[in-house]
Amino acid sequence: MNKEIIKEIIFTGKVLYSEGLVNSHAGNISVREGDHLYITKTGKMLGFLTEEDIVKLPIHYETVKDKIASSELIVHREIYKKTDARAVIHAHPVYALIITFFLEDKFIPIDNEGKLFIGEVPIIEVKNASGSKELAETLSKTFRNTDSKIILVKKHGSFVISDSLNYALKLTSDLEFCSKIYYMVNKR
Repeated sequence: MNKEIIKEIIFTGKVLYSEGLVNSHAGNISVREGDHLYITKTGKMLGFLTEEDIVKLPIHYETVKDKIASSELIVHREIYKKTDARAVIHAHPVYALIITFFLEDKFIPIDNEGKLFIGEVPIIEVKNASGSKELAETLSKTFRNTDSKIILVKKHGSFVISDSLNYALKLTSDLEFCSKIYYMVNKR
């Protein structure tokens, strides 16, 4: 087990939780290392992760240990198979989630930093949004066919990919900040 990756996942979970980007037992984090991924286990509190809350699994095939991994494992695997992502964060940022209820197919930030760092964010809708094959295929295809590192899933949350977990965390935080500004300006 790669101790640096594990430390990085634990730190990221603390930040996601402290910023309110996930609630107590929601969200998941993974990091790719070659043909394997490190992913948070199912039902774990991201703000209070320990080394034992992270499991290492192969990307290209299933194992008996899959059942202890996050329920979104199928989604993370498909993203790694279809993109060059090294890290994936799935969060439930409140304002970003809210705007998916009234925006159709994309979110375009209105603030300067959002325009610079976030750009246009695709919004997808799937029938079964949590840990489904449909979500895995739609997300990985959208990531592959767009320049976006962020995708919002209607009524579910955000998925962010990056070369580094730290930058995926930055983008997740930026997304929520820009979504809050967008919501506050447009709710008048």
